[in-house]
Amino acid sequence: MNFYATIHPWYDQIFPFAMAQRDFVLSFGSGPELELVDVGCGTGSLLVSLAGSFGRCTGLDPDEEMLAGARAKADSAGVPIRLMPGGMLDLDREFAPGSVDRLICFGNTIPHLESLEQVDHFLRQAASVLRPEGMILLQIIHFRRIFDQELPGLPTLENDQVRFVRNYHYTLPDPGVIRFHTILTIKESGQVIENDIPLLALSLEQLSEALGKAGFSDLQTFGSFTRDPFSADSIPLILTSRVSG
Repeated sequence: MNFYATIHPWYDQIFPFAMAQRDFVLSFGSGPELELVDVGCGTGSLLVSLAGSFGRCTGLDPDEEMLAGARAKADSAGVPIRLMPGGMLDLDREFAPGSVDRLICFGNTIPHLESLEQVDHFLRQAASVLRPEGMILLQIIHFRRIFDQELPGLPTLENDQVRFVRNYHYTLPDPGVIRFHTILTIKESGQVIENDIPLLALSLEQLSEALGKAGFSDLQTFGSFTRDPFSADSIPLILTSRVSG
């Protein structure tokens, strides 16, 4: 069973919807003529919040139970979205060339790919399905901060329902792949769920190079979804780029 399959019943408690993500996406424009695709849409909170601002919103996720949660949210909100099982390497199977205006991939999804070659493949597919001047918006963890400060992981996420401990195991000076060890405690039942998975420790330089090779330009970086400047102390690494016209 994969990582997300084990935590999906509590996904929204662990990662509650952040309006700042919606506002960030909308700051680059919206409209009924535009098509948006959310790759790794999870339970669909962001996608549902954007549905009224774009002509078509489509979510891809490899986990069927995540997609079921997204469908339930869309039905409850009364908004039309399209949901399809699939992952980062399925774009050219699901979308025609030059048919998408915005492609978003948040939530540290890209590091779940298995190699830099797969990252290149994903970004080439993204460039293919995007229209000229179409935008890709990406967010991963700023791994260089973890390594430079020799941190054991990310801050623990905790609320009345759950406690989610996130640790990284790596070997310095420049690990290409790290181990992501998580401990999820369900407070009501006391149930504990542990996972340990590999992640690609991608850097800004690696992603910038891969975007350029795929045909993207006009790269911007941010240190938060409220557009704080990206710095050595930023926890996330957020990038936007356009398909060269």
